[in-house]
Amino acid sequence: IRDRENTMNKKIEDTNEKIYNAFSEVLLLKDYNDVRIQDVLDKSGVARSTFYAHYKTKEDLLKSVCTTIFSHVFSHVLKEEKSHDFSRSSIFDYKHFITHIFYHIKDESRLIHAILLSQSKAIFLDYMREGVREFATACVVNGFVDLKGLPEKLKVRSVIESFILIIEYWSDAGFSDTPEKLTDYFLKLNV
Repeated sequence: IRDRENTMNKKIEDTNEKIYNAFSEVLLLKDYNDVRIQDVLDKSGVARSTFYAHYKTKEDLLKSVCTTIFSHVFSHVLKEEKSHDFSRSSIFDYKHFITHIFYHIKDESRLIHAILLSQSKAIFLDYMREGVREFATACVVNGFVDLKGLPEKLKVRSVIESFILIIEYWSDAGFSDTPEKLTDYFLKLNV
């Protein structure tokens, strides 16, 4: 039974990856408002019925993309991955944790860049703000960021917005800086 469940989960992951990759390709070619589900189907090779088994609309697809990215990016699970290994780090070492977040964003850079260039940018950034909120709150509550003299709520918003600013900068720069460099920028913005 487990083998069958693992096979099904792998098939779902593969299908979602095809759809996400196709979505990012289409977003680089068309404005978000002009993207049709058929465009994604044509690029992905996924059957219409399979697509609709996962998503009702392209908005559902965008929300799924954001949820997938942010749940993975801001996960507290530290394990060895293809592009990086923070498995021996502590989630309480915020500098390593921030760098780890930036590695995950770099792994998703193609899709994030396509979304940030599209008309769905504002929707994506709102999802990102929600995804960053818990992390930003932890940074403030645990004293990782200082921002002396500001109320706690303003500190949290400042951390969130500086994170967004860095991601937009990084995307505009073609994700050329290293995650370590982005961590330095983040720390400097949140002194």
